[in-house]
Amino acid sequence: MPKYCHVENIVFTPDGGPRLAVDDREIVALQRLGLTEYESRLYLSLIKQGPTKASQLSFFGQVPRTKAYGAIKELQRKGLLRIIPGKPELYEASSPNEVLFPLISKINREMKDSEDVVQALAVTFEASKYTKRDAPKQSEEFWGMEGRQAISNKLNQVMLDASKSIYYSTTAAGLIRAYKVHAEAFEHAHKRGATVRVLSPITPTNNTVAREFSEIVELRSTERPLANFVSIDSKHLIVFDCMPDDANTRAGHDSAIWTSSKLLVDIFERLFEEVWRVTQPASIEEAS
Repeated sequence: MPKYCHVENIVFTPDGGPRLAVDDREIVALQRLGLTEYESRLYLSLIKQGPTKASQLSFFGQVPRTKAYGAIKELQRKGLLRIIPGKPELYEASSPNEVLFPLISKINREMKDSEDVVQALAVTFEASKYTKRDAPKQSEEFWGMEGRQAISNKLNQVMLDASKSIYYSTTAAGLIRAYKVHAEAFEHAHKRGATVRVLSPITPTNNTVAREFSEIVELRSTERPLANFVSIDSKHLIVFDCMPDDANTRAGHDSAIWTSSKLLVDIFERLFEEVWRVTQPASIEEAS
């Protein structure tokens, strides 16, 4: 007769006491947090039955004895296991609140960063199809532009005619440029009843401008910019690259593509609207 026996999800020890076996769903959840399968099994076993002798831990965790020692050392290194001195020596699980919840918070922040990057890459991917250096400067639906001032003038010209909407995405420095050059056009469109929305990182550098800008546009802050682009009335899209990305409104080797392609306008507007939907209104500090 074996020393220990299993009945479904219950383990019976020599003294007849039941102990719950580890669950596959729990193992998978811990593996998502960076634990190996063996580490997950041992940690779950300690959580469920409390301090355990080394000679029993591998059995309860269903881990081969030859693999248990290395997994125990890793759990100890990660702060998930404590050793209780004595004869015999016992192993005890650390609190999930102290160790695992901070790890989950860190992963959530990293996932948000990844989401921002992927959104920006999606915009860049679509734009790159039409901004390659060997692409023709002009076609039926696409017009190439160069020079910061020339692009700014064109943006003002198109935005002054806006009657429905202006969606403007830019960088932290781009927000300063936009305020200096386009504030009048934004305000004019707003007074005509157009929805004027701007997405940009809000930083200590542009906080004062953001505060002023929020008086005439709907402004939301992103941790990272999607890209530099503006869509107007769901009819026009201008995607631009700013070199250098600074607050200067005149000097810059900028390039842009202006298109009236309905497909591209719709793609960029849907992306803008999705980011806008999940982004909180800009938190702007008052000047001290």
